[in-house]
Amino acid sequence: MEMSRIPGKQPFTIYQRPGSNIWWIRFSIRGEGQIRKSLGTPDEAEAHRIAIKVWHEAQYRKENGMRAIQRTFRAVAEEFCDHMDQLARNGEVRHDRGDRIRPLVERYFVPFFDRKPIDAITDADLARYITWRKAYWTSGPGKDQTHLEYIRAGKRIRRPATEMRRVPSLSSQRGEAVVLRQLFRQAAKWGYINQSQIPDVETPRVPPSPRPSYSAQEIEALRNLAEARMIDPDINREVRRDRSILYAYMTIAANTGMRPTEMRNLNWGDVLHYRENIGRPIGERDIRIRARGKGKAREFVPQFGALAGFDMLWMLWKNGHEDEAPTDEIPVFSAPDGRRLTSINKSLNALLDAANLKTDHRGRKRDAYSFRHFYISQQLRAGVDVFVLARNTGTSPDMIDKFYGQVSVEQFKDALRPSWVV
Repeated sequence: MEMSRIPGKQPFTIYQRPGSNIWWIRFSIRGEGQIRKSLGTPDEAEAHRIAIKVWHEAQYRKENGMRAIQRTFRAVAEEFCDHMDQLARNGEVRHDRGDRIRPLVERYFVPFFDRKPIDAITDADLARYITWRKAYWTSGPGKDQTHLEYIRAGKRIRRPATEMRRVPSLSSQRGEAVVLRQLFRQAAKWGYINQSQIPDVETPRVPPSPRPSYSAQEIEALRNLAEARMIDPDINREVRRDRSILYAYMTIAANTGMRPTEMRNLNWGDVLHYRENIGRPIGERDIRIRARGKGKAREFVPQFGALAGFDMLWMLWKNGHEDEAPTDEIPVFSAPDGRRLTSINKSLNALLDAANLKTDHRGRKRDAYSFRHFYISQQLRAGVDVFVLARNTGTSPDMIDKFYGQVSVEQFKDALRPSWVV
């Protein structure tokens, strides 16, 4: 039974809980209900002095738009992770945000800031955190850690930590800083801090570094090799099917500029006007594609060359299902039983190795994303307006300029040698 020791008309009550000699304070704040807080002392007079301070601080915080009682960083971080999980379930943010944010918050943010009141964290604390984070895997808390464990899509993942033993890249530092800044801003929305108390979370600038692409000659060589490997008489049916899917994947990716995620999410119902125009001449099969990925969706116009890839996958499905066409819900890239294929990286890497095209002239590794860069570069070479191209590919003109438009000046040699009038 709680026992009050200082009754009267005071705006608060201090009391001791049964079995404890530590004093607590209890008072009510409009809109927040009853608040209870330990005063941390067995001395009644000292408890009363602390109680007055706690009550006045609570009133000040309430009058300035904040919650009455301070919250620790740990408590706010946990609430933030739950909040992001809920947004992901509601479809308000990308579905993988919660899976990525919680491990980041729990591995780095919480161990450093821990129980420090969130409204007491300063720019100096942030500067110390950045130094600590850079050294985390080299000389800090993670240097002796052998494995990482985290939850992804409801499954517990465990992988070696050896690849983490380095200073995080600028891109990683920037991504983590964005999440940390988002956490503080959300704390301000909840009233745990005010806007002036949000520390300055610096986001490092990442120098533009275009991803590796292909030249038209390299695409042609890759396609010829993929076709030869696909019709190799010495391979079994399963391998032939895998190589056929890869050939179709390359054909579609190079003629649409779709992101790997968009390719993975593509269903036959998203290939608009395809079903009703099968059998017509290529030039009359004016399909559109509905792409979903990166948290956004768009409808765009592909090159006619993509039809060859779709036709191959269409026939591949029918041949394995007694000539029955795939329904709209069937993934374009699917296993024989209709399961969605999540990656073609293993097949693609084997093909790139065989073609000696695994890296570009800078030594950067090519991957499925490189077909998008080939498509955008080819469209630029062909004179497609950059604003129209940006809209069709679901990016911005600025991003195309910085990362995608790998157009050799050799393509414009005639335009760069105009006749000068003297």
